[in-house]
This record gives sequence, structure tokens and C-alpha cells, in this order.
Amino acid sequence: MELGESMSGVCSLLMLTIQNINQDHKLNFVDVLSEILLEALLYGPSHRRDLRAENDTCTYIRSLEEDTVLNGIRRKPCISDGEVRARALQILLDLCSVRQDIPIQIVEMLLQKDKCQLQKARYFSDSHHHRLKNRLMQVLLVLEPYLSYDADLKLASWLYESLHKENHQPSVRHQQEWLLVTILFRHRKLIDDMWLKLKEACEKRTGSLCSFTAVVMFLAQILDDKLDKENFVDKSMSEIFPFCMGQHFSVRLYAQVALKKLWDLSRKHNFSKVLQKYQVMQSCLEVSLSQANAVKNVHKLVNDFWFGVFHPVQHYTFETIFYDLPRLSSICSDEWIAVETLKECGLDSNNTILLENADKSLKNCESISSNSGLSDQPEEDCVIEEMNNVQKKVIPWKYMLHDADSLSVFSETMLQDKKAVAQEGLIVIASLIDRAPNLGGLCRTCEVFGVAQYVIGNLKYLEDKQFQNLSVSAERWLNVIEVKSVLLPHYLLEMKRHGYIVIGAEQTSNSVKLNEFNFPKKSLVLLGNEKEGIPANLLPIMDTCVEIPQLGVIRSLNVHVTGAMFIWEYSRQWSLR
Repeated sequence: MELGESMSGVCSLLMLTIQNINQDHKLNFVDVLSEILLEALLYGPSHRRDLRAENDTCTYIRSLEEDTVLNGIRRKPCISDGEVRARALQILLDLCSVRQDIPIQIVEMLLQKDKCQLQKARYFSDSHHHRLKNRLMQVLLVLEPYLSYDADLKLASWLYESLHKENHQPSVRHQQEWLLVTILFRHRKLIDDMWLKLKEACEKRTGSLCSFTAVVMFLAQILDDKLDKENFVDKSMSEIFPFCMGQHFSVRLYAQVALKKLWDLSRKHNFSKVLQKYQVMQSCLEVSLSQANAVKNVHKLVNDFWFGVFHPVQHYTFETIFYDLPRLSSICSDEWIAVETLKECGLDSNNTILLENADKSLKNCESISSNSGLSDQPEEDCVIEEMNNVQKKVIPWKYMLHDADSLSVFSETMLQDKKAVAQEGLIVIASLIDRAPNLGGLCRTCEVFGVAQYVIGNLKYLEDKQFQNLSVSAERWLNVIEVKSVLLPHYLLEMKRHGYIVIGAEQTSNSVKLNEFNFPKKSLVLLGNEKEGIPANLLPIMDTCVEIPQLGVIRSLNVHVTGAMFIWEYSRQWSLR
């Protein structure tokens, strides 16, 4: 497995060989396989650029029509991380059919790995940590029907603890909610404990109430006995209603939407007790949801695939777990495993899980990033301002971006030339700042603490007297480049593709306090405009937002001071240790 991280196709060949042997000798090497299977189920290293290029070429050749010349050529095995995981899962499910203790053993190993290596309060989207979490949850979802009551009880306890402590990415959070719903649906007597955990969420992590609300809503949807369903809806309404008046916006929104769905469910099944008991509450809710701001937010949530289309029983398939859910949760496409690949690797419908969905409802949904109504991707045909003034003095160690087309050339050049940007380190972006004294002061601070790169909106600021009075010649020794504000979306996304974590210096509903935030080595800090802060269209691009804790009445700091505090905290964590 370790060799497969640097040599193309090794792990795929290993899994294929084990599959062939396993057909005739299922029980002879079960115990030997457990560690190998665990690694293979979570397999997906960060490959070198040359291996990625080779894999892309192989994928392209495989996509060609059958009548092309290249199609018949015998090809070298590709880097196929998804294929490795799919083959490992097929081997595991094959073993589960003859040894009931195998799934329990694998689940225990996965939970132990999560406890020892993967538990974090926060982690970034599409990071290696995120991908491992996502793969782990996929395996747990597939294995759950094979587990005993005691194993499910232990798994439920782990899920409660994880939801209470960790702020998960959507893909992981959705799978944890789904898995919890599945466990509670199989073992109804565990539902009482779920209500206790919901109350604990109010004290441990308020944001986790969104997940508990989703779990309650899905359970009410799939309970089959009419009396049990009515009693559960009655209990759900009384437990969720207080959250509609809480201070946490997301919790309040989820609670209101859940209550609306529960009310619609009650009317559909004619739950007279519920309809009579909560009539006044429903009238108040309708008034609240009809207000202008609420209508837009509720519409987004109701029409999102998770609340609007997904069904935890009908969509329990390999296709949903390995393709639809990652795609709709905006995970990078190299984590998706298509149905065709699953079939090639030996996976098919069995007694516990189907291969494909019977309907096309999830396939027709858009990802949460594209239907959220937020412009997290820049328009391809955005208008770029042209530069009328050309700087006469040539500064060879600086790069000027005039249009979006130059970004691709720029990104490759700057990663090869150490004068353009260090391979790792802090990048400070001040393109939104338009006051020369602030820019000059930040330039001086960046140089003092060894910032890898300082980005401003126009290199003409370097000639401004006010800038120079504050910078005291720091621009001569600091790597300064120009990126216009209209190009920031392109630039930020390009830097994210090169491994940088984009951090917004902004106060938001989900922002982290500066004194509690751990900066990655490759950090990029975006500072907002003096008056308006970071524009709304850039916030979705941020991996996270960080704010400075404040005690006074005035709720903002000068942007130079803010930038200096971020630079100091990064330096304290990485350079001054």
C-alpha cells in the first residue's frame, strides 16, 4: 500500500489479485487481510504532479470511443484511488457473507482510527483530512446493516460525540445524519436516548442542533406505523419549537423548516391530535416564514437536495453513497466513484444494499454550491478593467495581472520562481484596501515578519508618498505583486488549487476567534475594505473566516491593525516558535 503512493497502479493490482484469490479461499486469510483492507478502504494519497498527469491521460484514453486506434492498445494500470476503495469494499462484503464478526471488527478499527487520528474541531473542505472522514463514513454506511444491536449502540454513541464536538463539512455531516437515522430506524428503543442527546447539544455545540433537527425530520418521514409516527411527530414538534426563537440563525432556520415539514406530514396523514394541539404555533410560523428575508432562505433550504429530495431508505444505494452524495455536497470530482466503476470492481445489488437508485431525482439535482444562490464561482466572461497607465520603471521581481487569461501562466510561473512566491508561507492580500497609508503600514509589517508575498490592487501605490512614509522602504525587500479587485475570485480559486487555505479576516456567523485558530503553513489571508469589509460574493470562496475578539463598544479595528494582528499570530505559530 505504501508503494502505491508513489507508483501508479500498484494498489489497484494488489486489490485485483486479492479479489481473485478470495474467490476460492475466503476464510483462509481473513485475519491477515483486515489491516490491508482498512488501508485500502480509505486509500487516496496526494499524488505527485507527474502521476496525476499520467492518470489524467489514462482516463482520457479510456473515455475515447471504441473505434479509435488508442482504445485497443494495452494500457498500463492507472492511478485509480476510487477503484482501489471499491475493490476493497467488494472483498469486505464478500467476507461479511461468511463471517459475521468481520464487519464489527472493521467498524471498531475505523472508529479507533478516527479517535486517534481524525478528530478535529474544524477542518477544511477537500483537505486530506476531509477526504479521509468522508471515506470512513461511506464504509460505515455500507456496513451498518451487518452490525449487531451492541455494535449499533456503540456506533450511535460515537456519532453523538462526533456531532457534539466537531464542525463537519457537509458531506461528512450528511452521512452522519443518515447513519444515525438508519440506526434509530432499525432499533426504535434507541430513540429515547436521541432526545437526551438533542438536549445536550444545546450546551455542548449549538450548531449541532441542525443535524439533530434533520435526523428528527427524516425519522418522522420513514416511520411506518401510523400511531408511532403520530406520537413521534407530536414529540418532535414540542422539542423543536423552542429552537425557532433561538439566537443561532442556522438553528432557527432549520427548526422552522423542519416544523413546516412536520406540519405538512401531519395534514397528509390527518394526525388530528397534532393538528389541534399546534394550530396556534403553526399560525405564528406561517407569518414568520412569509417575511421577505425568510422566504428566500427557507426556499433555498427546502429546495436543497438534502431536505427536498433525499430519502434515507429509498436512496440507500452504492450510487448515492459513492457518487450522488459526494457530487451534491461539492466534494472534488476525483472522489466520485461512478456506477460503471463500481460494476467493474465487482460491486452489485445484494440483500442489504442496491447498486443504483430506482429514480433519477438525485441525479437531476444540482450541487449545494450551485443552487445556494451565492456566487462562489466567478463568471467566466466577467469584465476586466484595462490598465491605461503603464509603469515606466521595470521591476523584474514583481508580476502584474492585467486579465484573467494571464492567471494560468502566472500561477505556473510563480510556483516555479521563488521570487514570485514561496512554496509555503503566509500570503497577505490587500487588494480591497484603497488607502495608501494603510497599504504602506501593512507593507512594513509584512516585511518585518517575513511574509512570503504581499498582494495589492495596484503597483502604482508603491510610488505614493503616503505609502512610502509608512512603509519606510519595506517594498524594496518584500515580494509585492498586483492583483486587481475584479480578479480576486479567479486568483483565490487558483491559489486554492495550489494548496493554499483562504482565510477571510471578517466577522461572520460562523467565524472563528483568532486566538483559537490554528493557521496552516500555506495560509492566504484576505483583508477587507476599510468601510465595507469583504464583499458578499467573495465570502463563499473562503475556507474559513476568522475574527478578532473584542471587548469594547466599537466593533471594528483599523484594517492595518487587523492585518498586523493576523500576521503576528501566524508568525507566532510558525516563525517565532
